[in-house]
Amino acid sequence: MKIAIVGAGAVGCWFGGWLAQTGQDVTFVARGDRLQWLQQHPVVMQDPEHTWEITVPVVADLAAVADADVVLWATKTLTAVELPELPSGAMFMTMQNSVEMPTLAQEKYGAHRVIPSVVRGFFTNSGLGQVTHDGGIQSLTSGSLHPDTDQVVADLAAGLAATPITPVVDPSILSDIWVKAMFVSTFGPLGAAVDQPLGVVRTQYRASLRNLMSEVELAARANQVDLAETVVSDVLDFADRQAASATSSLQRDIKEGKASELDAQVGGVLRMAKRGGVTLPAFQLLYDVLSAQ
Repeated sequence: MKIAIVGAGAVGCWFGGWLAQTGQDVTFVARGDRLQWLQQHPVVMQDPEHTWEITVPVVADLAAVADADVVLWATKTLTAVELPELPSGAMFMTMQNSVEMPTLAQEKYGAHRVIPSVVRGFFTNSGLGQVTHDGGIQSLTSGSLHPDTDQVVADLAAGLAATPITPVVDPSILSDIWVKAMFVSTFGPLGAAVDQPLGVVRTQYRASLRNLMSEVELAARANQVDLAETVVSDVLDFADRQAASATSSLQRDIKEGKASELDAQVGGVLRMAKRGGVTLPAFQLLYDVLSAQ
């Protein structure tokens, strides 16, 4: 396959770097300082034990990768979503922490061209074209919404199997997207509101965290997403197993006064809840408080 990765941030560089390192045909689509940097420098990848470099071609426009088989949309959603025009025949993989993105992509391209996915792992930008992984979980779960995408899903999983990234093919991918949102879109924003890492959020503010997770479950079920009856407890158990010092990129961005994924993560849950005809008062309050910052 020919793979175009739109976005050369932490997730794009990590996944693109590994795929390129194992022989896949990868091209980054970037802009601004990242484009200029990667035109002259390799991607620098780092985990707790190693630092290495890999050179990956980079272009300024997706149209320059006209023969791409799949486009990995690895950008942070910091503003209103503007989905690109795809190369003819290309599939589109969503990689955002947004329950709304697969729906928006299906409305633009049709389910036969959309592959929702879930990225798991703590990846951090350590500079332009530089990404650090904490050495813990790193996986990509993807799945088909339509039989036309089955082969691309299988081929991507096969490519990732040659890397340390664990590929998972999940026929209930939309459920997994909501399960991840139940963790990421609750602990990060709540952590930002109280300015504390996960270890404090899951203990001192556990009741609030559980309440936010329950609202995510309500919104998911209102959109006919099938979840386990024990999903809130399961996600809380997952949170308890993560590093106490963990923070989300949204939380760090808010603390540093940067543009954040607040609207994509928290606003996205609220908009999907509205589509399902339910209201989420705790989520609305959290969104209002963080928006004011």
